[in-house]
Amino acid sequence: MNVRAEIAHRSPAVFAARGGSAPEGLDSLGLALDRIIEHVRTLVRCDLATFQIVDPARTTIAPVASWFASPALEAALEPFLRRPYDRERPGLTEAALERGRPLLLPRLEDWEAATHVFEAARAAMGEEEALRAWRLYSRCSVISCPVNASLGRALGVLVIACMDDGRRLNRSDLRVVQALADLASLALERSELLESEAHRARDELLLKRAAEEIFASLEPEDVYTRIVEHALRLTGAGKALLTRLQPAGNELVAAAFAGVSPEIARTRHPLTGSMLGQVARTRRAYVSRSEDAGGWNRRLVDAEGIASFMHAPIELGPRLFGVLTVADEEEDRFDDRDLELLVKLARSSAAGIANAMDFERERRIARALTLGFVPEALPEVPGFEVGLLYEPAANQPTGGDVYGAWSTPTGDVAVLIGDVAGKGVEIAALSAMTRFFIEARSWESRYPSDVLTQANSMLRSRLPSDTFVTAFFGLLSSDGLHYCNAGHLAPILVRADGGRGELGGRGVPLGVQERPAYRHSRLAFDQGDILFAYTDGLLEARRDSELFGGERLGRMVGDWDRSRPVGDLVRHVHDEVAEWAHGLTDDAVALALRRRD
Repeated sequence: MNVRAEIAHRSPAVFAARGGSAPEGLDSLGLALDRIIEHVRTLVRCDLATFQIVDPARTTIAPVASWFASPALEAALEPFLRRPYDRERPGLTEAALERGRPLLLPRLEDWEAATHVFEAARAAMGEEEALRAWRLYSRCSVISCPVNASLGRALGVLVIACMDDGRRLNRSDLRVVQALADLASLALERSELLESEAHRARDELLLKRAAEEIFASLEPEDVYTRIVEHALRLTGAGKALLTRLQPAGNELVAAAFAGVSPEIARTRHPLTGSMLGQVARTRRAYVSRSEDAGGWNRRLVDAEGIASFMHAPIELGPRLFGVLTVADEEEDRFDDRDLELLVKLARSSAAGIANAMDFERERRIARALTLGFVPEALPEVPGFEVGLLYEPAANQPTGGDVYGAWSTPTGDVAVLIGDVAGKGVEIAALSAMTRFFIEARSWESRYPSDVLTQANSMLRSRLPSDTFVTAFFGLLSSDGLHYCNAGHLAPILVRADGGRGELGGRGVPLGVQERPAYRHSRLAFDQGDILFAYTDGLLEARRDSELFGGERLGRMVGDWDRSRPVGDLVRHVHDEVAEWAHGLTDDAVALALRRRD
């Protein structure tokens, strides 16, 4: 003898595919029903006891817990227990549920619908096996008792059978079975509640994780890929496709995909004449049914072996970004609950896409503003080497770094490095404006202090009240460097003999005072001397809570191999700092000057 509980109405493989195990309700249900089966065997003499559940649409019958008096009986009768629900040829389960009350049969073969039972067995087992089972089952006395929820919804049936001709099941047994059926109803309802709660908790957790990972990136391509990955994880689907609305707004093209062929990825979907286009136009989500699974794109569906799919528009208010699709090779794989989850993911994903797209647009504008003022090649400076590096931080639009090197009408070469407080497009615009003002003033004066004083006057009325600009500006000629510092980090000076220090003479930033008293100084370069100017993206690089700092930066510049060009020095410093900090979170500018003769 054996007691076997089987959770047939929700396959564990589904939960594994969706990133989890079977909910607590399904595990506890089998244990509870096993106990009730034990009570049936104790209180009623029988050879078979089984709980069969029926799905809400009454399409399938499946055992949840069963007991057989012998292995031979189990082998013969088990196929009776799992089969399609048939209203036209009702068996014991259908008869009890359709009439809404228990069915007591002293002898099964005497029942007017007994032939239906045999026909169902023959359809499931074949002629020979059905006859063998029928010989065992036909003379049994049987009770089939509905198991109903508290509001009257049919959950399934409790069926017991006795093969002893001398001890037929009777009304007293029926009353016991009815009482146990009520207990089974409580167990089933509790299981459904636990299962529903487990699903809800799991779905909320997966949606939360998806949102966190999607919002963690501001790179559009990365965001698209993460959305597809979470669509698979959330729905348990085998395939996923994210199509993006083209800027012209008349077709959808693939932005990310998984599990589908390149042909589907290359397919363009017009807004008129395609299912994806219809979902985008109407903004109504869609889940396929078995009868219309080819409605997406019959050729692609057949080629991919797709049997079911779902589409959800990716929208945020009036903005439509595209359509999120999942598909599977299993028929009727998705239901309304799955569609609801996909819609929730699509909605939260829309915000992540909007952030990434807005950020990308801001980054392009900021880059254009910043790079538009930078010469493609540095000017030649007789007797000097010049190295200049601008490196935007990863995943940042741009900072307010001000930099450049240009020739003036007098033959001098102007060098500039500075920083506008803040980030973003507005700051990049201010950075470009500062660069323009200083360059324009440098054509009229050979004194850096005058250039910065005039630039300060022009910026005072144009900068926001909480914004200022630091700047180190110099004019390089054959007799050395004339420079002025308006609140910027002091450049590092490394002498040919190895001595190291900083340039002094630091004044207030631009835009702070109406009449700043800027003074300029002169640095006489000796052969082999190096001047290294930089922005705070290098100095304030962090690893955990530790700053890279000026001391490390000074040692790095001082220890550098002087046999190499100073263009290599600025790249070397940037790469070393970025490696130490595991990436820079701010733009970095470095300017290096070295006297050659």
